[in-house]
Amino acid sequence: MSDASNAPWKAIKIVPYGAVLYVPEDWEALPPVPANGPEILRATGGPGRNLIVFKLSANGLTAAGVADKAQERLAAHGYEDFTRTEVRFAGQAGVALDFVTGGTSGTSGTGGAKGSRRTREYFAVRGNAAFVLGMGSAMWEEHLPLIEGIADRFELGE
Repeated sequence: MSDASNAPWKAIKIVPYGAVLYVPEDWEALPPVPANGPEILRATGGPGRNLIVFKLSANGLTAAGVADKAQERLAAHGYEDFTRTEVRFAGQAGVALDFVTGGTSGTSGTGGAKGSRRTREYFAVRGNAAFVLGMGSAMWEEHLPLIEGIADRFELGE
């Protein structure tokens, strides 16, 4: 995969939420999947390159508090190997939550084990709404610059 910083980018406005997602020019937006709860957008750049944006009620929680609740739900569904980092996301203090699926405990997120997939979800809160940008890959090191590039460009309007 080419260096994400050199790729041409396009904006996908997420109306009516006042959010803008920037993805590489060759990506396409897909409609949300209603069965996936608070999902508001999907996008793909081809096999193995997908993302989902969620909007949910923050219920008075900070981004870290929303990430705590998400981690509880994810752990209950068999995800593991969680790590958290405080980051800038959507122009404000946020949280990045990394985790693994596919029974890969001990792979350090390299994606080397068959069926393993490392995912990162970014969390930001605006008013009483929490926005979550989730992206994952079975080829983590190869896709991480792109994942970080997309997250760095995500915007939440007022």
